[in-house]
Amino acid sequence: MLNQLERVYEKMRNKILVVGLGLIGGSLAKAFHKCGFEVHAHDINQNSVEKAIEEGIVKEKIEDLEDVEDEYAFSFICVPVLESIGILEKLSSKIKKGIITDVGSTKAQICEFALKNRISNFIGGHPMAGTEKIGYEYSFDTLFKGAYYFITPLDINEKTNVQKLKDLLNIIGCRVEEIDYSLHDTITGVISHLPHIVSAALVNMLNENSIFCKFAGGGFKDITRISSSSPKMWADISFSNKKVLLELIDKYIDLLINFKSNLESDNYNDIYSYFERAKSIRDKIVSDSK
Repeated sequence: MLNQLERVYEKMRNKILVVGLGLIGGSLAKAFHKCGFEVHAHDINQNSVEKAIEEGIVKEKIEDLEDVEDEYAFSFICVPVLESIGILEKLSSKIKKGIITDVGSTKAQICEFALKNRISNFIGGHPMAGTEKIGYEYSFDTLFKGAYYFITPLDINEKTNVQKLKDLLNIIGCRVEEIDYSLHDTITGVISHLPHIVSAALVNMLNENSIFCKFAGGGFKDITRISSSSPKMWADISFSNKKVLLELIDKYIDLLINFKSNLESDNYNDIYSYFERAKSIRDKIVSDSK
C-alpha cells in the first residue's frame, strides 16, 4: 500500500506544466501529450492556450502563476530569456517537489540566479531546435526528434533529478548533452547568436530597396532565413549574452577588415584561402552531421 508521499509522487508523475505556448512551448506540449503526459499551460496569450485545449493537447489552463500548485513532475519555462528569471522566481516559490527547467538560448543569468537563491530543483535547458516561424500555430510534435538538447546541471541539483530530466527528454527523441552553462553560452554565441546578427545585417543592408528585394534569390534567402525569427526573442538573447557577443563581433569585424585589406591589395592567394578554408570547414560540418 502506497504511503502518503508515494501517493503524491504517483499523482505528479505524468503532469507537466508549460509556461509559454509559442513555437517551443507548444511543440513541447504536443510532444509530451503524444507520449501520454497530462499537460497544463499558462500563457499571456489566452488564445494559444484555448487553441491547445480545443486540440486536446492541454488539459488545464493556468490563469495566474500565483495559483500554481505543487503537483507537477516537470515545469518548463518557455518565455523570452529576459522574462525567464521572473517566472522562475514565481514557480520556485510554489513548486518544491517537481523539477523546474527552461528552454532559453542563454544559461548564465538564470543558472546564476538559481545558484544565488539555492533553487536546487531548477535545471537549465536549451533545445537546439526551432524554425524561423513564431507562435503556437507553427508548433509540431516532432520538432525535437533527433535534435541536440543541452542541459546545464548545477552542483546544487540532485543527480536523480538530472537523470529524470534526461529520461523525459529522451522520450521525445532528444539527443541530450550535459554542459557547463558558461561554455553553453559561448557555443551558442558562435553557432547561433552571431549568425542571427549577421543574417539581420545582410537583410538590413537591403533597406527595403525594391530592386534588391526583387532579385534576392535562393542563396540570399537561405542565408537570411533566420532573420524572420522573433525580434523580441533575439533582442533579449543579445542582451543576455552580451559579453560573449561583444567578443565574437570584434573577431568577426577583424575577419572582414582583413578580407577587405587583401581585396584592396589584390592579394588573390589570401582571398582564395579565405574561401577555401571556409569550404573545408563547412563540408566537414555537413559530413559529420549526417
